[in-house]
Order: sequence, then C-alpha cells, then structure tokens
Amino acid sequence: MNRITKASVSTGTAAALAIAALLAVSATPVGATADAGRRAVETVAAAKVNADACRPLTTQKAAVHTAAVKREATLARLISTLQARRDPWSMNAGQIGALQSASSGITALDGQIQSTCYATIADFRADATKLFTDYRVYWLRVPQTHGIEAADWLADARTRLGAVAAKLASHVGTNTQAKTDLAAMNQALATADSKLGTPPNPAPDVAQLPKLAPAVDMTADVAAMEAARSDLEAARAALVEARADALKVIADLRV
Repeated sequence: MNRITKASVSTGTAAALAIAALLAVSATPVGATADAGRRAVETVAAAKVNADACRPLTTQKAAVHTAAVKREATLARLISTLQARRDPWSMNAGQIGALQSASSGITALDGQIQSTCYATIADFRADATKLFTDYRVYWLRVPQTHGIEAADWLADARTRLGAVAAKLASHVGTNTQAKTDLAAMNQALATADSKLGTPPNPAPDVAQLPKLAPAVDMTADVAAMEAARSDLEAARAALVEARADALKVIADLRV
C-alpha cells in the first residue's frame, strides 16, 4: 500500500510538472516566436541596406570635382575673352550666355555628385557622365568660342583694310600699276567678304557657330565647326593677300 501511494505521488508530481511546463509554453503570446524571427531578418536586411546605401567613392568624386573645376575655369576664360571683344556680328552676347549657363550647370552637377550617396557604381557613373556629355566644354564650347572670336578679329581687320583701300583709291590717279594692284586688293577683300560676311551679317557657315549645342552624337556639330573654320581660314588668307596688295599700291605711288 505504501509503495502504491509513493508511486502515485511520483506519478502525480511528474504530471504536475508536465502540466506546468505546458502552461508556461502556452503563456507565450501567439506569434511571438515568429515576430522575433522576423525582426531578426529585418535587422539583417536593414544593416545590408545601410551598408550599400552610401558607397564612399572618395577617389571618384574627387576626380569629378577636379574635372568640374577645370571646366569652370576654362569657361570663365572664354567668357572673359568674348567680353573684352567688340561684337560686330552680334554673336558674342548669346555665346557668353551659353557659356555662363554651362558653367552654372557644371557647378550644380558637381555639388549634386559630391553630396549624393550612391548605392552602386553604376548610379555614380550615370551622373558623372553628364559632366562630359551634357556640356562638351572641350569638344564644343572651346572651338566654338574660338571661332566666334576669330570672326571678330577678322571683321576688325576687314574694316581697317577697307578704309585703307578707300584712301588709296583717292591717290592712284592715272598710275596704271597702282590701279592694277588696288583692283587686286579689292578682289581679295571681296573674297574675304564671301567667306566671312559683312558685319553685322556673318556668312552662313560662320553664322552657324553660336547655334551649335552639346549633343550625344557630335558628328553634325564637328562638321559645322570645320566648315566655319575653313571659311575663316580662307577669309584670313584673303585679308593677308589684300594687305600685301595694299603695300604694293603704296610702293607703286612712290615710284
């Protein structure tokens, strides 16, 4: 009887402990274990996002900044050059505005790149590429501005040589050789006019210069600049010839 009682007690104790354990488990809120697991996954995911959200790219950003500053300085020199020139063709003001706009755009783009947290190299490159493709400082703005400046200088030279030709015409009189050389001078001036234009109306190829804008495909822009350059070089050669003829007329009159 005593053994039965002890066994019953032992059995009852074990059952009580099992029930207590079951109650303890049941006391845990439903889904708590799942929530804890989900929070762990979210924590890991957040850590990964934070690690990827802002790549340092220190060297790359510094290179972009250097390139931007170089282009801003170049544009500033071009602007200063045109501002110091007369504007016989009424092309300088518009070009100055385009250069200033490009400089402001580059400054803004550089600031954006320096302050942006890029998750991938591809995102960074997409913005950095704009510095070159959207502004074309050295492929377009430099030769374009030099062409406009050259047109300004040639217009000044043409004006001075025209005045010289008019003055010589009043002195040649019956001097046959002087007349011949003066006629050659006027022909050279006419050739220059056909390539350069007559202020304030530039010749067609020269007139295209300030109209050119940055493009993904620069083929058309390059062709237009080459055409203008060819005409400007031809105009310069004609003006050099006209000057030489003027010197001949002067020598003729001294005989």
